Amino acid sequence: MNLISLTFRQQNTGASWSYAEQQGGIRRYELRGGDGLPVNTPGATERSESYDTYKMLTGKTYQIAFKFLVEPGETNKAAWLLLTQLGAVLDPGEAEHSPSFALELAGDRLRVVTRDSSPALSTPSDIRYVRHFDDSQPLTRGQWYDMKVQIVLGPFGNGRLKVWRDDKVLVDFTGALGFNDLVGPYLKQGVYRSPTAQTFAAQFKDIQFGSVD
Repeated sequence: MNLISLTFRQQNTGASWSYAEQQGGIRRYELRGGDGLPVNTPGATERSESYDTYKMLTGKTYQIAFKFLVEPGETNKAAWLLLTQLGAVLDPGEAEHSPSFALELAGDRLRVVTRDSSPALSTPSDIRYVRHFDDSQPLTRGQWYDMKVQIVLGPFGNGRLKVWRDDKVLVDFTGALGFNDLVGPYLKQGVYRSPTAQTFAAQFKDIQFGSVD
């Protein structure tokens, strides 16, 4: 893999609990009810994420490998919660839309989703949502999981996605994936969710990001 250097920037409220770098290269993210950013619609989302500025290219194969755990606590109650995503760079005049790829939690069950749209300016009516994987069991809190994602952005049908957890293939997909944007998406990791009166924390480590072609 041709590694791409990551220089993460933070998106959070700046609270003492929002983000911490710990021993062993661990990045810890915590959300509490009301942790919404001032730049977002009030009460619409809560976020503690890191992002890198590298913009991914359509048709190129990328790999993202990392380990994550969800800290012990009550079952996630958020209507939606993202742990890793590809944030979109919207074209001029384009409405806000959800990410082309996301690793999510539904309750405490892992979920893998993609979205695609081929028009130059995507609208809600032409965005296709694909749910590729829903875990049959909740994850074990406090346990590290080893994830690997290989992805090719291809909004016209030539996309590719393969996802492994602990060396087991969860997703093997070929088809439309991503958006017809002038500038490609960028990697984000942490916790991003719908507003929820609940404390939730996750940890990440050993991330590697790069191209494999």
